[in-house]
Amino acid sequence: MKLGKYITLIHDLYSYCLYIVSPKMIPFVAAPIILQAMFRTRGGYYYRSLVCFLCLSISACYGVFASLILPIFGKRHLINWSVARVYKTVVSTFLGITCTIEGKEHIRKDGGQAVYVCNHQTMLDIFFMANVFPKSTSVVAKKSIKFVPVLGWFMYLSKAIFLDRANRETAVAQARKAAEDMKKSRTSIWIYPEGTRSHSAELDLLPFKKGAFYMAVQAKAPIVPIVVQNYHHLYDQKSKTFKHGDIKIKILPPIPTDNVEESSESIQTLLNHVRSEMIKALREISVDNKNK
Repeated sequence: MKLGKYITLIHDLYSYCLYIVSPKMIPFVAAPIILQAMFRTRGGYYYRSLVCFLCLSISACYGVFASLILPIFGKRHLINWSVARVYKTVVSTFLGITCTIEGKEHIRKDGGQAVYVCNHQTMLDIFFMANVFPKSTSVVAKKSIKFVPVLGWFMYLSKAIFLDRANRETAVAQARKAAEDMKKSRTSIWIYPEGTRSHSAELDLLPFKKGAFYMAVQAKAPIVPIVVQNYHHLYDQKSKTFKHGDIKIKILPPIPTDNVEESSESIQTLLNHVRSEMIKALREISVDNKNK
């Protein structure tokens, strides 16, 4: 394509953008947004899933912008936290999903580091995470997410920790480096120890991976368990269910790791204790699911 055609194309795109945001077009652009906010409790599975995807895309786009701008002002530690707040706001506004949180006082606000571990159910976990996500915290994710357009770009720019679960030696080395970085930068880590989404209606958890617990012990950081109510009644991919409602989140007291040895046996004992406490909390806050 010749230079003249490039210039013409850019001019046409610019003119179109001006047309979209012109006063005459504002009602047509704003109407769908306003209607969705008003009727956020309506719509079927596919429609609400599309809205959820759009909310995630908007938040990820903001995340790319925040990852480039906030470090300039020395606010890198607010990147993930601010993106979480944006996502929480748009999903609550457009899908009518809210949270009741117990134990907010256990989120570290003193600048201290911690390893936050949370149960993993479906794609909506990102929203529930956004409701309690602390400042100065990095996310641990599987390596494949790095290559997802926009979302992967944001996570890469925000210094997310990508683990190669297919290669145990690499994963262990990455976990050890993450623990060292925690100590140096005084940051915390958020990780789903189940490693994958359960998609289960059962009030139970999948087996835990040891990575989160090795990180915590190596960094001498407390583990803060976070439990999201089983919300199979609200969202279920198999039955194509996607409703609105309020979900309970319980943040458990920090579990210290200062005196835990780095041996496999000690790590397993710590893992079993944390998992047991999380299952107990899950069953307590999800007891009324069957009545919904």
